[in-house]
Amino acid sequence: MNSPFVEEVIAKHADRDSIHEGELVTARVDRVYLQDGNSPTISKLFKKHGFSDVFDQEHVGVFFDHSVLSPDKHIAARLREAEEFAESLGVQVFRAGEGISHVVALEQGWYEPGTIVIGSDSHTCTGGATQCLALGMGASDCAAAMVTGETWLKVPGTVWLDIKGRPAASARARDVVMHVLAELGQYPFMYKSIEWVGPWAEDLSLDSCASVANLGVEMGAKCSFLPQGKDRPNGMVSLHKPEDGDPRLHRFNIEGLPPMISKPNSPGNSVPLDECAGLKINYVFIGTCTNGRLEDIAEAASVLAQGKVRQKVHCLVTPGSQKVYLEALEKGYIATLMRAGAIISPPGCSACLGTQGSIPASGDRVLSTMNRNFLGRMGNPEAEIFLASPLVAAHTAIKGEIPNSTELVS
Repeated sequence: MNSPFVEEVIAKHADRDSIHEGELVTARVDRVYLQDGNSPTISKLFKKHGFSDVFDQEHVGVFFDHSVLSPDKHIAARLREAEEFAESLGVQVFRAGEGISHVVALEQGWYEPGTIVIGSDSHTCTGGATQCLALGMGASDCAAAMVTGETWLKVPGTVWLDIKGRPAASARARDVVMHVLAELGQYPFMYKSIEWVGPWAEDLSLDSCASVANLGVEMGAKCSFLPQGKDRPNGMVSLHKPEDGDPRLHRFNIEGLPPMISKPNSPGNSVPLDECAGLKINYVFIGTCTNGRLEDIAEAASVLAQGKVRQKVHCLVTPGSQKVYLEALEKGYIATLMRAGAIISPPGCSACLGTQGSIPASGDRVLSTMNRNFLGRMGNPEAEIFLASPLVAAHTAIKGEIPNSTELVS
């Protein structure tokens, strides 16, 4: 078989004919981007080491997405510091309200197939939707990449997921990821590159591919790659799986797979939706870099066109980018959601991180479309967070409780 895709990408950027799992390699990077939450830390590293320039101003960006609406004077001050840092470097700046870094990067074509992109956020792995080796890294590694245009990598091993069959009509791409994680846990994927192969992955929309790649870090992976398929950019290649019997190959038949739901306090604590049906929910949040794209907003609007948000349910919808917001406005999705009783917040990370509103109340049960439900994730460790698709979330907002799978029509 051909070399694992991740090895081909790294070898090319290291000017090597080939590399192997476990090697430490220095490789060129194509882009680096930061987010407002940690760019002040990177600014301090620049000052400490006397750095003043980046390797390419057009290929470095700073996004203001984690704190679009400053909740207090301390975060407001950090945002000003981040703005001054970005201005001093002359790099691209995406202002608050333009959207989540990973959503915008995909829209902008930053995740080019076969390139290496470094981001200061763990969900940079979203770039694997278009076969970009997109890696979330810490402040020191990001600072070094910004200055030198290079990074160091330990070459990850590769795991293949061969997915056959069709899930239930009410199951979505994220449900398949959560099913795999529930079945295998993180251990097989720790610091691995995942290659998704098979007809299911080939038929996904680009928005759904982004959801799958985004959840790679929840699986424990270093990166995650989707195959060629419909509405995907030129330059993507076929992914080749190993021979039968290779322990790195995992096969799943997802025929009839029901929608899944992750119970507190881990994405891997996932079960079929019906096991949680009937649980009262106080807060529904639809958005984030996992499910804040147009496909997701459209599905939520389709459901909420059929009913109102239930009294005593706080329903927040956050488009992932300004482009998504504007398209949703043009198509009438935003009006539908608002008339149903949802609150629409500016594009960005919104409630996901818990550093700005809306914070759940103590004792609340939250149903969210985000990627993580760790204890305290949304800013209150005394709230419970469940994770599911926008389809499930929208039905939950109407019912005020988690629906069963037979109720999921859109």
